Amino acid sequence: MRRHRLVGGLVLAVLGVTAAAPVLVEAQNEEQRLAQVEQQMAELERLLDSAEAERTAYVELIEETEARMEELRVQLWAAEDQLTSADAAVAVSQDAFTGLSRRVRLMDAELARTRLDQRVTGESLRDRTVEMYMSSATGINSLFAGAWDPESNSIRLEYSRRLLEDTELLLHSLEILERQEVTRQEELVREQEREAELLARLEDEQALAEQYQSEVATARVQLGEELDKQEALLAEVISEIEDHEDHVGALEAESNRIELEILRRQVREGRAPGVLAWPVGGALTSPYGWRVHPIFGDRRLHTGIDLRGSTGEPIHAAANGTVILAGTWGGYGRTVVVDHGGGLSSLYAHASRIAVSEGEEVLAGDVVAYVGCTGFCTGPHLHFEVREVGSPVDPMHYLPG
Repeated sequence: MRRHRLVGGLVLAVLGVTAAAPVLVEAQNEEQRLAQVEQQMAELERLLDSAEAERTAYVELIEETEARMEELRVQLWAAEDQLTSADAAVAVSQDAFTGLSRRVRLMDAELARTRLDQRVTGESLRDRTVEMYMSSATGINSLFAGAWDPESNSIRLEYSRRLLEDTELLLHSLEILERQEVTRQEELVREQEREAELLARLEDEQALAEQYQSEVATARVQLGEELDKQEALLAEVISEIEDHEDHVGALEAESNRIELEILRRQVREGRAPGVLAWPVGGALTSPYGWRVHPIFGDRRLHTGIDLRGSTGEPIHAAANGTVILAGTWGGYGRTVVVDHGGGLSSLYAHASRIAVSEGEEVLAGDVVAYVGCTGFCTGPHLHFEVREVGSPVDPMHYLPG
């Protein structure tokens, strides 16, 4: 930015010089004024070179920014792909963990049920054992008491046999339940270990997904910052170029104005009244200056003089020169313009016929056209103009009195 301020300061300094140029133009001679113009043009070229160098530097910076943006886009796409994969893995692991947790809960319930069955079976076994003991004690007491009854004894024996079978069955069931408890306990431990492993993996995958989410967010922020930088850079480039173009335009306009002023002074100083000859012999009918237009009725500048003439009357070149226009030219009708050099030219309008061609060299007094009434015209006459570096002036300054 320091470079920009330096260039801007130089531009303002040059414009400051050009602002004072009208006074200097009036005070100094032609060589000094011309030197000023050349100096300003040199400064203009330097500024243009500086602007072009800055433009090139900005283009390189923009290209670097675009390359960085492309890298960030690739990183963002990769991070988004990784995030998608991580999210999918988390979803799969979550489903598996949910299913495994449900299975562990079921196994835990089955184990609790097995233990309950085991406890109930154990209690039943104890009851049968007590009952067998009591039955055996009753038989023995009866035997010692002399109350032995064969039928009762047979019933007691059958009852004891059935108690024994029930007891054996309960013992077998208890053994099965104990084995089931051990098996289910082992399975439960294994499933719990798997559950712990799966939970750890799920936590890792969730952490990885969070990391990818963070990377994606960071990449998006960086990409946004790069985009903001590029937009700011482009705006700065456009602003700088517009500033330079404005300054260049101002310098060019001022340089052209000074050059035109020099040429006008050269014309005025090199051309005394009487240097041009009258193109026709007719009287002056409308002078140079502001007037009401005879056709349109509005007030406008009459940029030449009107000289009376009859249709077909020859129109003569006012001085030596080169024909630079010979043809129809809008409201002027058929027109001839002769360049006399040194920024001075003469114009002959409303002709009925043209007698010369563009590029032709003519001498003072040569016939260039014939009086007529073409274009915006109210009657046959010659509209005669004198121009200094393209700007119309009063022809009477150059015609003999």
